Amino acid sequence: MLRLGVLSELGSGEHLGYVRVSFDEVDMVSAWLPLPSTATKTAKDWRPIEVGSQVACLMDSECEQGVVVAVLWSDADIPPDWANDQTVGIQFADGAKLYYDCDAHKAIFEAPDTSLEAKIKEAKIEASEKVKLKCDKMEVTGDVDITGNVSVSGSIDAVDDIRSKAAIEGMTVTAVATQTGLGTHIHVSAAPGSPTSPPAPGT
Repeated sequence: MLRLGVLSELGSGEHLGYVRVSFDEVDMVSAWLPLPSTATKTAKDWRPIEVGSQVACLMDSECEQGVVVAVLWSDADIPPDWANDQTVGIQFADGAKLYYDCDAHKAIFEAPDTSLEAKIKEAKIEASEKVKLKCDKMEVTGDVDITGNVSVSGSIDAVDDIRSKAAIEGMTVTAVATQTGLGTHIHVSAAPGSPTSPPAPGT
């Protein structure tokens, strides 16, 4: 039979994945009941349910054995503020949100106090218009290959050789190294005893 109850205890250890449910109408607490999941074999879907959540259970006539079949919305536990008939997603207990808005064609991940860590073999991003990154500091370890033009607003500090096959203009370059190659510098001859001129343009 279908019974509505309130999750009263989360299992751990050998009871991980199971819960106890309080049924007020019969004044009893269930034995350990398995939680529902969409995958439990080699592919696994794990979403713990919080104590105090209202749940629907299928139970035997004595309420001794059964299973949790769903978690229910209630007056106390309402859908998140981003939920509507065009969104699909998840909101975590610490407030982080990951959802997709079908109407806006936009995937949104809001987690201002969260660190994101990914360990993968290769990543590929293709954007038809642009990719924008904004942060206080970006650190890249490894070689960087760029095909196309690069615009830099600000100075560049280098701790190794900087080499250019063409002119570098409109940019301050600070190099800390024993050798800095910016093409082949050519200075225009000056009168004896006078300093040489700046490098000729394009050299």
